[in-house]
Amino acid sequence: MSTPHRFADDLQLAFRRYFRLSKLRSESLLARLLITSGFALAFPTVIMAFTLVFGARPLDLTSALATYACGFLIAFLIHGAYRLSELLLPLSVLERLNAGGWRAGLFFSLVPILCIASGLLLFGQLLGWWMQAHVETPFDSPQGLSRFLLLSLVFALLGWYLDHQHRRRQALQLLATEAQLLRLQAQIEPHFLFNSLAAVQSLIKPAPDRALDMLEHFTDYLRASLSALREDSCPLAAELQLARSYLGLMQIRMGERLRFHIEATPQAEALRLPPLLLQPLVENAVVHGLEGKDEGGEVRVQAFVQDRYLLLAVRDDGLGAQARPRRARPGHGLALKNIRERIAARYGERADLQLTLDEQGCQALLRLPLDLLEPKP
Repeated sequence: MSTPHRFADDLQLAFRRYFRLSKLRSESLLARLLITSGFALAFPTVIMAFTLVFGARPLDLTSALATYACGFLIAFLIHGAYRLSELLLPLSVLERLNAGGWRAGLFFSLVPILCIASGLLLFGQLLGWWMQAHVETPFDSPQGLSRFLLLSLVFALLGWYLDHQHRRRQALQLLATEAQLLRLQAQIEPHFLFNSLAAVQSLIKPAPDRALDMLEHFTDYLRASLSALREDSCPLAAELQLARSYLGLMQIRMGERLRFHIEATPQAEALRLPPLLLQPLVENAVVHGLEGKDEGGEVRVQAFVQDRYLLLAVRDDGLGAQARPRRARPGHGLALKNIRERIAARYGERADLQLTLDEQGCQALLRLPLDLLEPKP
């Protein structure tokens, strides 16, 4: 993936997570600062547009530049206040705020209002010092103060309403996504079935022992796949066994060109997660990373718990950034998109999937919240 495309994906991820509180930020700081800068430009532009249409005084260049400067100051004060809250507040408090409710509404209303008031006062003081003159602010008169409080109340109520509608749409989308999830989980890619059966058929005459071995692995893989599809969740140990069956099957097909290593802690193996999250990542490592490499390579799968998250890492030492685009086929390119949609539907912004490409291969890192994966008693 090229650098511009990678940054565009990072920017999209940062925007999706921009209005959610999180101690750990997988998106880059530059992407978040660019989004804050966008808001710093947008709001003063809207204010000046209203001033031009409804204002009694014309807007000159100096006033426009001052408005934009004030907008940047306020935007980054809000950005800093939220980031400071993320770092100082306990994780349990952040999760309750992200879940919504009147406390969350009060918090997400008061922080911008206080930052706007502080920004206006600070900017007025700085501009007055620069111009050696008194600069009026909305707080210099009772009328200005009451107008500011009224507008703050209106925007707070508007923000609460929009957030309520957004959460309502998310709940409806969750139901639709879960229905789609059942359909997606019930699909096994035909190209894999056909290719595997063709590989078994090709080995029957020249190497019947290998063909029988491959057929046994193929049967185990299908049995594990079909069993997983009937469940809403399954232990990670079952997902790892499914990956082991798939890699064993592909090892018979590719011979010494494929090596694999799977390791997981007992705590991680007992956790439950949606079925078939890991297998597409393993298949991508083989198909896109190793099949096109003459000498093949190794796939490493690791599962462990760290900082209240389950981390699933699939690493290959294949072609990585040097991989050539493969010929498109039905379903090609949808695996990562499908996984991101599924974890977003179940865990929201607390889960993510990161893909890292370099000259030494590729790594897919799946991060899931530990408290939503606890094993059933």
